[in-house]
Amino acid sequence: MLSVLGWVAVVSFAASTVFIVWMLHRTFQYMYVQVFPIQINDEDSVVSNFIELLDEARTSMILYDDGNDMDGSVYNDSRVIDAVHRKLRSNPDFGLQCLFNSDDDVKFRKEFAHEPQVDIRTRSDVGRERKTHYKIIDGGSKALLSRHEWGSRQRKYKIVDCTNLSKRHRRRVGGIVLRKHIEDFTTAFNAA
Repeated sequence: MLSVLGWVAVVSFAASTVFIVWMLHRTFQYMYVQVFPIQINDEDSVVSNFIELLDEARTSMILYDDGNDMDGSVYNDSRVIDAVHRKLRSNPDFGLQCLFNSDDDVKFRKEFAHEPQVDIRTRSDVGRERKTHYKIIDGGSKALLSRHEWGSRQRKYKIVDCTNLSKRHRRRVGGIVLRKHIEDFTTAFNAA
């Protein structure tokens, strides 16, 4: 017969083994995150990327951008406005939160100013100094991160995709991988 000390050792070993396997499983989930190479976008790819991300979103989308009125702005593009209308009609539980550096009178802002599923705010701190902008869906399932100077037409961007993870791990891993942006958005959005 095993003594009490022997049973404690067996139980401790089993618990440690289960814990290690569980931690390895959680850690290996990061291998399924896809980060696509940095690309340069133009006005058409900005629109198509926005619409693709919006179409993939299930429950939410947060976006942080300049939101300024300039030629070729995605926020003056009728295809983007139509896509948002379609999304809102097809999914009444969907929420879109927008944080802009500028309070310019773009068509997007005018069109959705009184839409209950869309919340548009202007950043109260000096957001123009922040060169990384983002669109993140479903708490971190997928994101488009872009980097550009104020008013620039040429932007570098990359896509971070956590949709290959199981639903059980997707939000957790995406939330960790994109934590810096999600926390920045939450803080600035609540202050706006």
